[in-house]
Amino acid sequence: MQPPLEKLRRALRLAGWNLAWVMAALALLGLAAEVWLRAKVPFKEAHAPTVFVPGLGIMLPPGTEIRWTNKFDFWTVSRTNRLGFLDREPPSPQRAAQGCHIAVIGDSFVAAREVPIADKFHVRLEEMAGQALPHLDISSSAFGRASTGQVNQLPFYDRYARPLGPKLLVLVFFDNDFLDNSPFLDSLDRASIQRRLGPKHLPYVHAQRAADGRIALRPPDPLWASRLAQPPSPPTWLSRAAERAIGLSYLADWLDAKTGAMTSVLPSPRADPELIAWLERLRARPDQEPPLDRWRPTVKGRVLETFGAAKLPPIFEEALEFTAFALDQFKERAQRDGASLVILATHRVAEHGERIFHRLGAMAEARDIPVIDQREHIVRQGGRIADANFAHDPHWNPAGHRWAAQALLQHLKRNQWVCGQQGGRTAQAGAVREPSTPAPS
Repeated sequence: MQPPLEKLRRALRLAGWNLAWVMAALALLGLAAEVWLRAKVPFKEAHAPTVFVPGLGIMLPPGTEIRWTNKFDFWTVSRTNRLGFLDREPPSPQRAAQGCHIAVIGDSFVAAREVPIADKFHVRLEEMAGQALPHLDISSSAFGRASTGQVNQLPFYDRYARPLGPKLLVLVFFDNDFLDNSPFLDSLDRASIQRRLGPKHLPYVHAQRAADGRIALRPPDPLWASRLAQPPSPPTWLSRAAERAIGLSYLADWLDAKTGAMTSVLPSPRADPELIAWLERLRARPDQEPPLDRWRPTVKGRVLETFGAAKLPPIFEEALEFTAFALDQFKERAQRDGASLVILATHRVAEHGERIFHRLGAMAEARDIPVIDQREHIVRQGGRIADANFAHDPHWNPAGHRWAAQALLQHLKRNQWVCGQQGGRTAQAGAVREPSTPAPS
């Protein structure tokens, strides 16, 4: 009979060997995963440098290779054209005038860094129209920049789209555009909280209300970069080690991205100290505008959801007014230049509340601007809304771009007059949100 001490030693040796075998197996699995990821993944880090363009804001440099990935669904490599947009080179004004040119303006859904240029919806529209409506001679250009709303995008038309003389101007509307059209709410949604950029110092064109109550455009702050917050405190040795591992290992980088994706779907915390502290700092400013009473958000993610409420706080009402102002500006430009105007509402416009979509529809209908509802088109085609975007990213996948192109093609078929063709003009009001759906009570 072995002494108890010897039994303990044997048990510890056995446990040690078992642990060693487990660690060796995990190391082999990790090594195999690392080798597989290095062979499978085209690149590990996104690369999208930016430049500040006076009068426009933060843009992509012309003729620059852009690599974009969410590390799960897509790894795209595209090159900006000579104007700094992720699109083909624009046609000459003479070529555009020969047929029916379509100018598409929007945010990240138009920039579409997630898919190759050949898969983008305006390119697919050209292909489809070439078969279905060859007599229209459709050509197109896209002017998209991530994190912009219609107010921010007005210079895109003035500087880039107008010289091409488009017959049709398409505004692509995403559910956060109401937010982006407000400099105050935009300063909460973007990384401005970390940058300590207030509503008056954002790097994009924005709207502002003058002393007489009128709304006017305000150019981007050329000194926005100098107003950035001081660098954060030095990282700990643990964070430095983790950052180094993520930089060296494809597996560590994938695990870090997977962890972030898993935590993003967890319920939001009830309070966001960073947001609350930033709002209190803004409230203390003597030049603070607009009024912040009657709005006490606790979580950044719920800022956008507020647009789905029945009664909006004053700053959200102002965001709607700024959006209406931008639509008025686009409408005036389109009428002046002989172009037709239409809004393409992405499939996710109503994601944070059905009222968001109906607020857009009512705003457009009051201005006689047709709204193409991509969500409704997908349902009519027998598709699923969730199949229009990537599994880990809200932007259109190739199917979403194809559905967007189909929806626009149907609009063109019903309204060939926009290209100067005969056949009868469809009443604008009747083209809004076909078929109409009742607003929620």
